[in-house]
Amino acid sequence: MLKNNTFNNKKIFKKSDCLLNKQDTLSAKKIFVLLFITGIALITIYHSSILIYWQQTYHSDLFSTGSVTQDFIKEDFEGDVKESQAIIVDQDENLKDTNIHLIKNVLIISQPEIVKINQTNKQQNQSISNNKKVTQLDNQVNEPTNNQTPLLTDIETPKEPKRDVPLISEPQPIVLTKNDKVFFVGDSLMQGVAPYAKKMLFKQYKIESIDLSKQSTGLAYPNAFNWPKTISDNLNKDPSIKLLVVFLGPNDPWDFPVKGYPKYVKYKSPVWEEQYRLRIAAILNSAYEHDVQVLWLAPPCMRKSKLNDDMVYLNMLYQSEIEKVQQHFLITNQLLGCTYEKFTSFVDSGKGKIKVRIDDGIHFTITGQKILATAIMEKIIFKQLEDNDSD
Repeated sequence: MLKNNTFNNKKIFKKSDCLLNKQDTLSAKKIFVLLFITGIALITIYHSSILIYWQQTYHSDLFSTGSVTQDFIKEDFEGDVKESQAIIVDQDENLKDTNIHLIKNVLIISQPEIVKINQTNKQQNQSISNNKKVTQLDNQVNEPTNNQTPLLTDIETPKEPKRDVPLISEPQPIVLTKNDKVFFVGDSLMQGVAPYAKKMLFKQYKIESIDLSKQSTGLAYPNAFNWPKTISDNLNKDPSIKLLVVFLGPNDPWDFPVKGYPKYVKYKSPVWEEQYRLRIAAILNSAYEHDVQVLWLAPPCMRKSKLNDDMVYLNMLYQSEIEKVQQHFLITNQLLGCTYEKFTSFVDSGKGKIKVRIDDGIHFTITGQKILATAIMEKIIFKQLEDNDSD
């Protein structure tokens, strides 16, 4: 009996050990599965942010997919936009002058009362038909049909500057006194140029400057750094600022989020361009409200072909918005000896070639920075104050 009991006990222990091992194995598998699922979830959550960081840092796509995100604009939304845009498709110059903007499906006519069109004898026949079209647009905005439901927009449209005098063909000269200040803003391009321009301004004219340039910034990601707000706050705080100098661009050619949209807006899409133009306009409007002139520097040619093409596109947006408010736009390619068709790091001088770009094909050497700072100085006319007006 004792032997049988001992034998049975051994069997029981062995069975218990087997059950325990099986339970341990199952428990380990569950833990592994949970960890695997958790890892996949974390990778999914941070996927977009990793790609965006890579693009902003290295100016290239991590997996050469051509885009960080897919285009989220649905066919039905595109159809609505096309239907609304069909109202203002006419490309006549007189219709463009009415400052009609389309934001999503909301048609906004900004300050029509200040737009004055001087018709010539040659354009009289065209103006009759154009006036009819504008009248139809006004009726459609003021009296929407039952089938039309205006969509609310989350986009804040900057106020259109009011101008009591007609626009001139050329911007007003930049005239400064020693009591005025110059405000430098931008990314790493400006970080190299602003210190030399500040030094030149004070040495020649005793004009003080403010330099808030910051690397890896732009207009694409205001949540990271908001240039329109920063500029507006500083103009409110310091009324002695009379010139705003802007130099940025290489950090902006990426998809970015827009309030009210579920996914990132695709770079160069109509919504992207509309939003980016609004951010440029917000800066220009702040300057106008504070009676500050603007000198906007065009990003020059870049060594990488994709980034170079992006600068061509962004410069088109900068220049067109600058021309609307008759401010100064400084082309930098010729100063640096290159074009958007052909990149070079050197400029020709009487004694040979001088290197003005560093090896990354984006930023400038000390010589290049001084050349751009000198170009800024040449845009400024210094006015000597009379003794009784000086502080």
